[in-house]
Amino acid sequence: MKKTMKRTMKRTLLLALALSGLTAPSSGLIREYHHVQLRKSWSDAQSYCREAFTDLAAVEDQSDSDRLLSVLRGPGAQAWIGLHDNKTGWRWALGEEDFLDDYTNWSPGQPNHKNYNQSCLTMTSSGQWLDRECRITLPAICYYDKGPAQFILVEAQMTWHEARAYCRSRYTDLASVRSRSENTRISSLVTVYTWVGLHRTTWAYWSDRTPNTFSNWNQGQPNIRGTAVDSCAAVGTGTGLWWDVDCRAENTFVCQKVYSRQRQTFRLRLRSKADLKDPAVQQQILDQLHQKLEQHGLDDFKLRWMRTLHREQEEEEEGTVCFYRGGHLLWVGSFNRTFEALVGHLGE
Repeated sequence: MKKTMKRTMKRTLLLALALSGLTAPSSGLIREYHHVQLRKSWSDAQSYCREAFTDLAAVEDQSDSDRLLSVLRGPGAQAWIGLHDNKTGWRWALGEEDFLDDYTNWSPGQPNHKNYNQSCLTMTSSGQWLDRECRITLPAICYYDKGPAQFILVEAQMTWHEARAYCRSRYTDLASVRSRSENTRISSLVTVYTWVGLHRTTWAYWSDRTPNTFSNWNQGQPNIRGTAVDSCAAVGTGTGLWWDVDCRAENTFVCQKVYSRQRQTFRLRLRSKADLKDPAVQQQILDQLHQKLEQHGLDDFKLRWMRTLHREQEEEEEGTVCFYRGGHLLWVGSFNRTFEALVGHLGE
């Protein structure tokens, strides 16, 4: 009789867990925003946030933007967030290598960032370098590394990005200039302003080095121009829209506390006449939960069974499964004879 009951219990549990659903994990960091009511420059605010929290606030999507707005106080003001325009972050198109200043030939006063998006390099017939808006159309110098390396003048008028695509499709890439001799060779081909491969991405990274793929600029922003001003982003406390502001200005600021975790939700339904006080039943449930969690990409965790009682219905006994990972209790799920438990898992 006992063996029959265990076989029935096993079939019942297997059926119930086979029908249970597991949602796909949502990726990304959990950001907790804090509006600090102190007035500091952007760099001082960054230092404060890194000491007291994690960093200045980063905003990766509209959900982050909405939550950021919800913590802002004092309508009509501005508060620093973690975005700034790194005007030294130049890179060569070929290999996307960082520009290390080993060799430069900037014209006096260059780069001058005359317009906030002057972020692509041109060369003159004298070999001098100037930054220009990437959207204007100019000839280009391509580089070809097959056989004897050579530079090729392309006289067709193209934007910088069109020129890069053209050079990559027909040669190797837009030309890099890493020595005086290369600069002389290229300038000998040039008669008017001509594209070469140096460029930078404006407003590319947040303070915590998260790539910037989302924007919420106010109309006409960003608009700071010129080398005298270092540009940082501030959020309007009443609107949540971003403004391009001199980094030396003093504003309140938003810090973030970041939890490097993934959120995952499990919905489990079990109907069984099995006795949940029976250790064999409890182990059967734990074994099958363990298998299900592993099938959905979780590892390095432990499941533990605890027994509890409903306060309102003390005659109905309930089981509780505790989920441990890395020594930390992450979620608790409740089980009674007929149950539906929704539990949240915060993974490391």
